Amino acid sequence: MTHENQPTDLLDFPGAAALERAGRTEPLDPAVQARAHSLILDAIAADAASAPVTVSRFGRRRVLALAAAVAAVAVGGAVLPVTDFGSDGPAASASASEVFTSMADRVAGEPASSAPYWRTTVRSWAEGKRAHTDDIYLGRDRVVIKSEDGRTITKKSSSLAVWRVGARQVRWDGLDTLPTRPDALRSALSAGAKGSAAEQTVLQAGDLLTDAPISPKLRAALYRVLADTPGAVVTEGVKDATGRTGTRISWKWKEKPGYRIYNPGWIVQPSTGRLLERDHTPVGKDGHITDRDTYLYAGPAKTTG
Repeated sequence: MTHENQPTDLLDFPGAAALERAGRTEPLDPAVQARAHSLILDAIAADAASAPVTVSRFGRRRVLALAAAVAAVAVGGAVLPVTDFGSDGPAASASASEVFTSMADRVAGEPASSAPYWRTTVRSWAEGKRAHTDDIYLGRDRVVIKSEDGRTITKKSSSLAVWRVGARQVRWDGLDTLPTRPDALRSALSAGAKGSAAEQTVLQAGDLLTDAPISPKLRAALYRVLADTPGAVVTEGVKDATGRTGTRISWKWKEKPGYRIYNPGWIVQPSTGRLLERDHTPVGKDGHITDRDTYLYAGPAKTTG
């Protein structure tokens, strides 16, 4: 896709005349129109300069704690007309369902891998601490972390490659046994929920998407499950910690007695089907992000480098 011929009016699209004939609409507010132009230009720039990024590994507190030992948005949403971008992703004002469905379509046909490690390059930040970038290699019985200061830490344990699915735990070799039919996968994820089944589904799906060496078919199925999970809020034209433009999807849940609950937020890139960043916001403190992980690379690895 090239952008040599820059449009003179991005709202002058094919079919506009037909829409005009279909019925009269009031002129756009100039501020809204300017915001629309800005968002579309940002999307074009992001598409032209996008970096190869796959998925994240935010939810694994045991690995993040080890990484911490190694290295001791305010965004306003704009209401836009639904504009079809063809093969580049969902509509500009797409719902969370459309965004996740588009991402599922993108990743479903990717090749599977049997590599012994899953490598992630992640930039981690927590409130009051300095951001640091580490390479993390997760295997069936070990994790190898290479920190930005040059140190390497290896921890051997079969308990590292374990993921919660519903009320049970699934190990590395058991991931291929998980269902790839969205309805069956939803049932597996929500099984045994003591509170909100939707909340458990989102959190467990996030851990699998960001940390597990799952097949493209299972990844696509997880996105389809999320597409039919209610409660998500979509904000277009959001930048992650490295300046990449994506779509923010966030969830808001009620605080539980005796618990300090954090609402999750994701920044995704629908055009590639990739999750760029995950963060947490305390309940009742919208916009106050307390920690984030930004994924610069993730994918299978034959060795630990």
